[in-house]
Amino acid sequence: MDIIGWVNDAATALPDPLIWLLGLLFTTAESGLWLGLVVPGEPVVLLLAAMLDSAPGALVLFLAVALGGSLGDQLGYLVGRRSGGRLRDSAIVRRLGVHGWDRAVEALERRGAQAVFLTRLVPVLRCLTPTAAGVARVPYRSFLAASLLGSLLWSAVYVGVGSLVRATLDTVRQYLGATGWVLLFALVVVVTVVAIARFRRGAAIPGDEAMIPVTLHEKTPLARLRTQLFSDDDWRNLPNAITAGRIVLLPVFAALVITGSYWAALVVGAVVFLSDVADGQIARRMGTVSALGTWLDGVADRLTVVVVAASFAVAQIIPWQVFVVMIVPDLLLAFVAVVAFRGTPEVPVSIAGKIRTVFLFVGFFALLTGLALGGGDPASALYRVFGGVGFVAILLGLLGHFVAATQYARRMVVTWQRQGVRASR
Repeated sequence: MDIIGWVNDAATALPDPLIWLLGLLFTTAESGLWLGLVVPGEPVVLLLAAMLDSAPGALVLFLAVALGGSLGDQLGYLVGRRSGGRLRDSAIVRRLGVHGWDRAVEALERRGAQAVFLTRLVPVLRCLTPTAAGVARVPYRSFLAASLLGSLLWSAVYVGVGSLVRATLDTVRQYLGATGWVLLFALVVVVTVVAIARFRRGAAIPGDEAMIPVTLHEKTPLARLRTQLFSDDDWRNLPNAITAGRIVLLPVFAALVITGSYWAALVVGAVVFLSDVADGQIARRMGTVSALGTWLDGVADRLTVVVVAASFAVAQIIPWQVFVVMIVPDLLLAFVAVVAFRGTPEVPVSIAGKIRTVFLFVGFFALLTGLALGGGDPASALYRVFGGVGFVAILLGLLGHFVAATQYARRMVVTWQRQGVRASR
């Protein structure tokens, strides 16, 4: 039996009420008992949502997850209020980092309920914030409102994504077949490595290395962005021109894919990929790394993911649900950026983001190669081979996409909190 059939059979064996109860209990324990320091809630909620095959069942799970998340927040808040400063001397806080804990409490004293709402979207921080809010004595009424709103948003995103994943199972099954077990093995390896790494270094509260320098004081977002990108260094250089050229080529690539010009699309896609590698290498070797280049590289990476996925969805090479799942992290990042920074944070591209882009490029190139070699026939034997490999890479890229997004969101929220602390001094 292929892996999709096995998962589907296992999922249908669980009654819906048990799935709803599991969602409620796990999300309550995630922040209420700090279980999320070991097992983040996102993959669990995604899996539970993918087990449901009806809209009413998904709606009940959405409410159960939102309720559980908020209940866990209330437990954490109560522990913080009751323990006060004593929690600072506990073994678990010492393992996380006393300095980081003090900074989190200080930030909550400054930011209050708004910090509770934003950190609901960020793993690890989501577990610590309610307890720190209790220690900081954030007013309960505002804490409750922020917790409820944040839990509703978080639940809507991940239950919704899980439901979209469920809707694509038949298409995924067609692409993967037996190669799905390869994907499962790769996922197990990745999760194991990440878990071991986190255990060895501890689930630390973000330190100074997560800091993103944002020191802008202009009143309008446009003025802040202009100062951030153009005032401090020489932005007129070859790497920035290459990055800008990559952005210009994206609509050309999309048009070629949609019109079925697969060989030409492969050539343009190769140029886009090589330019993504070249701009950073040239900037470092020439010593021309600039604020504009750092910002533009991140924008180009995000635009590349969106444009490539959209063109494949329009051409019906991948299900439209895959495209929607792919843009969810970018929408969340845009939301956090608008709320916390009015749209102009400096967020350098992370290693996870680069690895994500490589996986997605490999996946989309494999699909294009299969179509080109098969004469555009999705039923050809060559396309089935390349399509299976490509879809495995795309799914791994999707996983990396969410990992990279949580890293970016974590950096933005931590920086935003610290700005508030510095401003109060």
